[in-house]
Amino acid sequence: MKEIQTTDYIMRHINKETVMNRGRILDTRELVKDKIEELKIKVNKLKTKPKLVIIRVGNDFASGKYVANKIKRCEEVGMESEIIHLHENVSQSDVAHRIKVLNDNAWTTGILLQLPLPKHLDEDYLTSLIDPKKDVDGFTYENMGKLMLGQEGNIACTPKGIITMLKENNIDVEGKDVLIINRSNIVGKPLSMLMLQNNATPTIAHSKTKDLMNKVWNSDIVVTAIGKSNFFKSKDFKPGTTIIDVSINFDENGKMCGDVCKSDYDRLIEKGCNITPVPNGCGQLTVMSLIEQTIEIAERNNI
Repeated sequence: MKEIQTTDYIMRHINKETVMNRGRILDTRELVKDKIEELKIKVNKLKTKPKLVIIRVGNDFASGKYVANKIKRCEEVGMESEIIHLHENVSQSDVAHRIKVLNDNAWTTGILLQLPLPKHLDEDYLTSLIDPKKDVDGFTYENMGKLMLGQEGNIACTPKGIITMLKENNIDVEGKDVLIINRSNIVGKPLSMLMLQNNATPTIAHSKTKDLMNKVWNSDIVVTAIGKSNFFKSKDFKPGTTIIDVSINFDENGKMCGDVCKSDYDRLIEKGCNITPVPNGCGQLTVMSLIEQTIEIAERNNI
């Protein structure tokens, strides 16, 4: 990569507005509090409380934490919830049967199959069995197809949360060059479609992408979900970049961190960049998007 991130270069090329305006830490805790109050009102207007059912397989520690947080948020907005916790060695046919029963259960609003699953289970197949109308994660073929076509459907929760966060912080993506460093069905692909719907110009990067750092430097918004602790430093981003750090990693001291070096946050802010922190960033809004989407399903069903 060319040596373009020098102080002289930056001072010659950034505009006065960027110099004068400091960036922000896009902490989502206050936004989550507002969302909880907003969703409480929506739940109270429904004839029947929405119910989210989570199928969890095995005892993965991180999954357990995520599920507990989702149940907590359900309680906070007044929704009902249930965990179906299955043994690590459960058969695929048993999981499939549980999904089909929930599809036919009128009192189940949304179904979530907690990922990842044990290796002997086929995630794609089991996800495909969920009724698309109850697919609160937005991972079924039908919902992914609707997103591609710009039709109404359920949307993957992390991308949905990212768009919400940007709008709530008055960060307009229209006409912006957006680099998404992730090509998964959970983040990268659906987020690229949402960015297109909001008139951004998205680029998806991945492990085989050439000259990644040059692409990072030339982007207005960078969404990183590569899962490498403290991989990016402040020098990697041009002034004024909005950085969405989706990853949840742990450093050598066992402390939670993202892909962007936390010790560089102050330097990023000084050069006019916005950064979502880890923790208290995207993860909070992913869960709230899940809760919100369950309520939206209930509203469409006029429950």
